[in-house]
Amino acid sequence: MKQQTFLPLQTHWKYRHCHGGTLRKSSKGRGARPLSTKDPIHLVFKLNKSSVRGGLRHPRSFWLMTRLIKKYAAKFFVKVEQFSVQTDHVHLLIRGGRRSQVQSFMRVVAGQFVQRLTDTFDSKNEGPKVWRHRPFSRVVKGYKAYGIVRDYIQLNECEANGRAYSKTRLRGLSQEELRNLWV
Repeated sequence: MKQQTFLPLQTHWKYRHCHGGTLRKSSKGRGARPLSTKDPIHLVFKLNKSSVRGGLRHPRSFWLMTRLIKKYAAKFFVKVEQFSVQTDHVHLLIRGGRRSQVQSFMRVVAGQFVQRLTDTFDSKNEGPKVWRHRPFSRVVKGYKAYGIVRDYIQLNECEANGRAYSKTRLRGLSQEELRNLWV
């Protein structure tokens, strides 16, 4: 019997600019992580709720995450256009110069957060996993998609600061309400 050849996995056209998160569990997100040096990247780190007491909005975790994002953005020459820290996830809108710098930024921010939170610099963390999935990233193509992502991240930040959650979220907001998000 002839051995089958392993062809590179073909990604569905809808997910060609996305990678990580829950896509990783299906064949849709198993290709190489699409990154762009020209277009912005929407990046999401999802937290395992049982691993961090108080979530990411706890003062210590919040301070640690914002400090690490700023520190390693400067180190790897990644421009953080916008970020929002929620109780169980972090949204970032970034631009990078080189693919290797963006990859290093993602890897180091996630790793340093876990090491500093659990104080496991010399040994492996024996507790539950801190991150629920691999980081989700999406290359944002086009001005309309860019505006939607910016408004989405801003809406998440407003909801973290006390705005009531709505199922329709961005779809149900008028132009006036969208402008009020940025006030």
